[in-house]
Parts: sequence; structure tokens; C-alpha cells
Amino acid sequence: MTDADPVDSGRERAFVGYGTHRPKLDDKGRLTIPARFRPGLADGVVVCGWFTNTLSVFPEDEFDALVRKVRPTANLSERHMAFFRLLVSGAEVQQLDSQGRVSIPASQRNYAGLDKDCVVNGLGERLEVWNAEAWDRYSAENLPVFSEMEGTSLGIEF
Repeated sequence: MTDADPVDSGRERAFVGYGTHRPKLDDKGRLTIPARFRPGLADGVVVCGWFTNTLSVFPEDEFDALVRKVRPTANLSERHMAFFRLLVSGAEVQQLDSQGRVSIPASQRNYAGLDKDCVVNGLGERLEVWNAEAWDRYSAENLPVFSEMEGTSLGIEF
């Protein structure tokens, strides 16, 4: 979302955090959100399917802003409409429980291939939830890309 985006103009983005953690799903499908991420999620969260068969956990206001931004694109093509429908219809609005957990519905666990071992990555304004084995594969496959990238190829000066 850019500074020029009218949906976000004047709106401060929520900060959830950075880093990688490896919590486990409990027998009821609940995921404990690492304590360092909880302050940015205290006002409610939305858990939804995301790219690369992962889940995202957004602060509710961030997800609302995303929906407002994506909604106008839904009419561009059937593919855009499918993305919008699946994003919104699969989203679960929740509050963290007293132990900082969210319930991951069976449909979302199946989509992301979640079992006991999970990886939760803080990506600034949202979290990404991976099956631990899938994250380890993805990370190993992309580490050479990361190592070879130069700041200038990203348009960044270090």
C-alpha cells in the first residue's frame, strides 16, 4: 500500500513485528501467537489463506484496508474475482484468547498443511503461518537468491 493510496491516506499502519518463531498447534487447532507479536493484534485479528499455501494473520483494521483496496479489482477479470472471493470468504475474524491463541479452522489448516509444527514469521504489519517443513524447504531453496541479491537490484541503497 503506497502513501498515495486514498484508502490508506492519513492512516497509520499497525505494526506487528519481525522475526521467526516455531510454535505448535494444540490438539484443538489453536496456535499460540508469540508474545512479542500480541500488542499489534490486541484489537482483533483476521486469519486468512495467503499465497504459497500459507496463512496470514492481520490486525483487523489492516485486513479491512486490504479488502477495500482489492475489492475494486474484483471486476477486472474472473481471476481477480476468484481471488477476492476466496480471500474474503475464507477469512476468520477473531480475538486472541487470554493465552494469546487463535483458532485455526480445519479448512485453513488443510490449505496450509498445518499439523503440530508451525512457523510464524513477523512481516511487519502481518504474520505469516507456515507448515514447518514447507518453510524449511522454502527457506533453503530461496537462501541462495537472498544471498545473491544486491540492494541496488531491489532499488535500495545500503
